[in-house]
Amino acid sequence: MNAEELYRRLDALYAADDAAGAYELLCRQKKEAERTGDDALALAAANSLMGHCRENCIFDEVDGHYREAVRCIDALGLRGTAEEAATVLNAATAFCVMGREEESEELYGRAERLYLSLLEPGDTRLAAVYNNRALLYRSQGKREKAEASFAKALEILTDNNGPADEIAASQLNLASVCADIARAGELAEEAAAYYSTPEGMTDIHRFTARALLAELAFRRGEYKEAGKSFEVTADAWLSAGGAEMRAAVLLRNALHSYEKAGSSEDAGRLRRRLAEAEGK
Repeated sequence: MNAEELYRRLDALYAADDAAGAYELLCRQKKEAERTGDDALALAAANSLMGHCRENCIFDEVDGHYREAVRCIDALGLRGTAEEAATVLNAATAFCVMGREEESEELYGRAERLYLSLLEPGDTRLAAVYNNRALLYRSQGKREKAEASFAKALEILTDNNGPADEIAASQLNLASVCADIARAGELAEEAAAYYSTPEGMTDIHRFTARALLAELAFRRGEYKEAGKSFEVTADAWLSAGGAEMRAAVLLRNALHSYEKAGSSEDAGRLRRRLAEAEGK
């Protein structure tokens, strides 16, 4: 199997909500690539595993996959190329999600310098740099910096006919830090329109869109509606084979929303559900 075939099969598995199957395929192909000395396939598998582990909270594997990706880059002579930039950006985002902010910031800086040296100013691939770096700003509570960086990413994509999935993801990102709740709602609804299309309905970010709409309902004071939305999102995430850790966060958000709404029956049900999940 080559990298192109690996990506094709991964897309099919994720579209079928088979996260476990995708993980099994990646692990198997990474081992096979290491056995046969196929560094190109090993690089594709290691990078894909970093993304999968980030999204599914398998954090203890991320460092190993990053080290393998760097080894492959050196073996293939890819220093200073777009492949190295993509790998560094991938790792920076994973470390950001893991809370390793210093490492994340250093890697985002490296990725940005690489991309700026390789790409023209209007290249839509630059949007990933600004989008992902803004994730770090957001995690650090630097809302204004995050908003400016997300807005720059969205501007690059919309001005240069970027892919619909990337535009939708950028709209979600910007909405998540937008101080103007009305504007945030507009951005979230625009993104949600994409996630209702056949392509969007298989996109992993559809869960982010649902969670953001729930968050905006909470910010508007629509607490019971927010609780229902968080709970439905958690159920959909679990049905797709998503990590229970992330579902638990959504369910705790639902519980808090129900408590704010004064809905004691729903709140009690969520407490029992969370207790059962923690007892497994």
